[in-house]
Amino acid sequence: MAKIFSFINYKGGVGKTTTTYHVGCSLAYHHNKKVLLVDIDPQTNLTFLCVDYESWKNFKNRNGTILTLYQHYKDGKGLNVSRCIWQNLIGYDQFTKVNNIDLLPCDLDLLGEDIILRLSPLSLELSPFARLKKEVQKSLKPYLFLKKILNEVKERYDYILIDCPPNLYMMTQNALTGSDYYIITTIPEYLSLIGLRILIRKVGEINQKIKQLAVFAGEKIRDVKLGGIIFVKVRIGGRVITHQHEGNIRSIKEEFRDICFNTYTTELIGYSEAAEHRLPVWLANTNNAKRAARRLEYEEITKEFLRRFS
Repeated sequence: MAKIFSFINYKGGVGKTTTTYHVGCSLAYHHNKKVLLVDIDPQTNLTFLCVDYESWKNFKNRNGTILTLYQHYKDGKGLNVSRCIWQNLIGYDQFTKVNNIDLLPCDLDLLGEDIILRLSPLSLELSPFARLKKEVQKSLKPYLFLKKILNEVKERYDYILIDCPPNLYMMTQNALTGSDYYIITTIPEYLSLIGLRILIRKVGEINQKIKQLAVFAGEKIRDVKLGGIIFVKVRIGGRVITHQHEGNIRSIKEEFRDICFNTYTTELIGYSEAAEHRLPVWLANTNNAKRAARRLEYEEITKEFLRRFS
């Protein structure tokens, strides 16, 4: 049964999607793990790292996306999660194919949607206690959408990786409710330490709120644990990390100790070029991508990921 991870940050541009994608691809490609990528960010960047726009549009019209599942959940209809999962979609041929990795794609039309459910009025024949319990169950239901989806398919995978939007709104709260761990990606800049403290505190508050509702509603909700902090886009001067980033990494590690990954990624154009080809960096064929691939950054992060969570 899959271990489920949410990759989060309330800031954009901190390598969250690239890390979700590359760790997922490396788990599948280098370690033969069965992986499901889940894109819940309305920007749909993880989806477009995997497939082109026209292919996505055709799949959306034929099979549906995360938005289709949300609309069914909202309307109280049955979920057919398997129909919306895009199988073995990364790569063009035998030389670039990444097997064992699937995608639950997002939808640009999810932008502006909020999880508001159509709920039936409570029966007046219920006892006051039963009515109160039903009210709590109604309050909890919007947080359980993603958990219910993943419960249908998690036995098929070793790992499920969720790329969350750059905020802590309802879809991210859904991801946290359905996850075993959350991973924070961050650039080691001046304000990172303050931001990490706030983010971790907020996740704790969200988890506590949902757990309290769940206890009264009779629903089992596990604690989502902070699984790690991964540094990305670390600046290199010559062959070493710049003094600024090195100092910030040291400060963050002093506070969060073993939570921080020892491996990190550097600020390289090769990752952007690989993204344009919709391939992980070690399979892209541009000169910059090859130079980035030789550093084995995401391969090493994935090895550390497996040591922590196998």
